[in-house]
Amino acid sequence: MSTPRLFGISYKQMLAVLIIVGVMFAILYPVFQKARVSNSYHGSCRHNLMQLGLAFIQYSQDADERFPVGVNALNNGWAGQTYPYIKYTPVYRCPNDPTTGQFISYAENQSIAGASQETFTSIAHTVALYEETTLNCDPSTPESNSATGLTAPQGSTRHDPLTFGLNFLAADGHVKMCKPGQISSGLHAVLPKQATAQGYLLTFAVK
Repeated sequence: MSTPRLFGISYKQMLAVLIIVGVMFAILYPVFQKARVSNSYHGSCRHNLMQLGLAFIQYSQDADERFPVGVNALNNGWAGQTYPYIKYTPVYRCPNDPTTGQFISYAENQSIAGASQETFTSIAHTVALYEETTLNCDPSTPESNSATGLTAPQGSTRHDPLTFGLNFLAADGHVKMCKPGQISSGLHAVLPKQATAQGYLLTFAVK
């Protein structure tokens, strides 16, 4: 007696295919689930930086168009200086940052610290904040540890272990996901595509 078939496929073959599909789903589901959670956290981190961008703009409007300095006379770093415009410490923390304790997940571009917006050739292409970790730092109290720096962190897997993407806040308030290799690090970093038209940009100019 012939084996029953459905659309030319035997039930045994169909069962084997279903078993293979089920095994593949069981293997891949945790991967997709982790990616979904990571993407959700990435969105939260992006939202945090957008709020911090607004705080930077408000701060500069009250400080003669200057960005927060590294540490002011009250011993506050950039985070403490922008806190009065936010008043919510979780905004300073990326949910994908594995650091424990009191910390901040972002650092200020050292070249903009205390600088006037007029200094920049293009604030849209100059990084204000980038993803980093500052330990023992609470922006709601006098603190001097909210970091400043000059180089983009290399090889970060905070959001995506495959593409090494990081969130960067530009000095004009917009947020962009970039790989570290897309960022020009160092004082007076050149923006290759616009070097002729706009000259030099300060560090962390998005290529």
